Amino acid sequence: MTSRLHDRPAAPAPVRLAVCHVVSGDLWAGAEAQVATLASYLVDRPDVSLSVVVLNEGRLAEQLRRLGVDVTVVDEQRTGAVRIVRSLARFFRDRHVEIVHTHRYKESVFGTIAAKLAGVPHVIRTVHGVTELLTGWAGAKVRAYEALDRLILWCFADGIIAVSGRMADAFKDAGYAPTAVTSIHNGVDLGAVRTTRTRDDVRRALGIGAHEIVIGTAGRLTPVKGQATLLRAARLMLRRKRSVRFVVAGDGPLRNHLLACARHLRVDPHCLFVGHRTDIHDVIAAMDVFVLPSLDEGVPMVLLEAMALGTPVVASAVGGIPEIITPRVTGLLVQPGDEQALADACLELARNREWAGGVAARARRAVEDRFSHDRNGRAVAAVYHRRVLARAAEAHGTPRGARALWRGFARGLLAYGFRKVSVAGERRRMNRLRHDPAALTTALKSAQSVLIVCHGNIIRSAFAARLLAQALGHGSPVSVSSGGLAALPGRPPHPTAVLTANALRVDLSQHAAARVGPESVAAADVIFVMDVQQLATMRARFPDARAKTFLLTALAPGTPLEIRDPVNGDESRFQACFEHIVRAVQPIVRTLSDRAHAEPVAG
Repeated sequence: MTSRLHDRPAAPAPVRLAVCHVVSGDLWAGAEAQVATLASYLVDRPDVSLSVVVLNEGRLAEQLRRLGVDVTVVDEQRTGAVRIVRSLARFFRDRHVEIVHTHRYKESVFGTIAAKLAGVPHVIRTVHGVTELLTGWAGAKVRAYEALDRLILWCFADGIIAVSGRMADAFKDAGYAPTAVTSIHNGVDLGAVRTTRTRDDVRRALGIGAHEIVIGTAGRLTPVKGQATLLRAARLMLRRKRSVRFVVAGDGPLRNHLLACARHLRVDPHCLFVGHRTDIHDVIAAMDVFVLPSLDEGVPMVLLEAMALGTPVVASAVGGIPEIITPRVTGLLVQPGDEQALADACLELARNREWAGGVAARARRAVEDRFSHDRNGRAVAAVYHRRVLARAAEAHGTPRGARALWRGFARGLLAYGFRKVSVAGERRRMNRLRHDPAALTTALKSAQSVLIVCHGNIIRSAFAARLLAQALGHGSPVSVSSGGLAALPGRPPHPTAVLTANALRVDLSQHAAARVGPESVAAADVIFVMDVQQLATMRARFPDARAKTFLLTALAPGTPLEIRDPVNGDESRFQACFEHIVRAVQPIVRTLSDRAHAEPVAG
């Protein structure tokens, strides 16, 4: 019998998806760095035909060209909005683009409208983090673009890639389809994150002594990056150790303010503002401690780069950062704006060099295992293929051009309207309940388990649950627990929450965050949430629990309906929040304990 192996058909070549990224490229920040990192992976994929349109010539365009990426510049400085959209639409048609992938709000608006006009079947949007705060006319333009961007996301985005799990949960809570939202952490190209000079050479070039401790940060000089907190922490550190130098790398609108702040704090002789650096990896590697004191973040590229370079890190526990750093294992976390905690953490790493070296080594391994550009690129490519497969059946007869644009707007506005109707319905339900609370009081009188929910379970629900349990006493037949819709399990409570609660004789020091899941929801007889958006989110996630889910203030009609999150506020906001919770909990205690007159809950 003769072999027929030679007659077998060859394996089919991989289907090449024509993918075009649209990005502004007017500066070099985290989003641009991630686009370049992702492109360095995708450009070598046999199943992806990659092109990038940038709206400004600059560092990103240059780096993409060096990678061999097909780059086209549509200069927004010389081209009006209408012409940009037309140019993009023509480019997409000529290249037969199947997926348009956008990154920031402006190019999301231009790129998505052009994609729909050109008949591109798929639009993907990566949300990298918060927008830089601007004032005046520039700020007004940004706010207008952001509003239009949110509408575009509602109406047209096939997929939303959030760079952190917390950000993805926020989109789901806001009503975006859970199947459209994916969390993919940023990645770094370990081969590209390397030094070109020795640590000693860099320090000598900066005028830093061999025995001085170097603590530094890098990034855009903007309010959200929190560099002012580092300067305040510098004053505290210098009181305990004089041989410390502070390096601030980067440029931005806050530069002059930060220079003035350093002079005001009298730390300027110890501070080096080195501006934008092309050798930033050398500078970070020369530091003893790298600090990221941000007030909000997605998943910052510079933090991953510092970890990859083997520099011990201290960062604010905001945004996606707690998803990167395991406290005291791969770095240290502090609360945003807390200069004392920041100073303590920096000096702890600087003084315990052997331990700090172990922390840095584990951080490097974490980047290799979880935050490489290969891992990130594979995940993004998988999103592309999933979206193409998911909509393949819809391709036939799908409207294109202007018709697709208007149909998408109509469909998106309808979905947005349903969300608004849901929120309004929950608000009406709670207002009616305040006038006739029989359904809630009946449920409470037979309840054996109460669950109190907020967003992160580190401030409001933690305090309310501990307050309620404490008021009911150890012998109560009612168990009280708390959870967060987007909680990071094990995360400690907010430090200002601990201090504020302590003044009300409630101890939160041992609290650890827990995530709300189907099991905890099913086990609860009564569920309380803090605001109407959370009611709508609970209704969407756990529809069977709607009848037993209420606002915490439902039995306290003399108080505001919703308990606002005080996060990133000062002590007075935490105080007002907790006093609001105290007033809301008192009638719940009275109902659960079935007493006509309950003892004071707190205060």
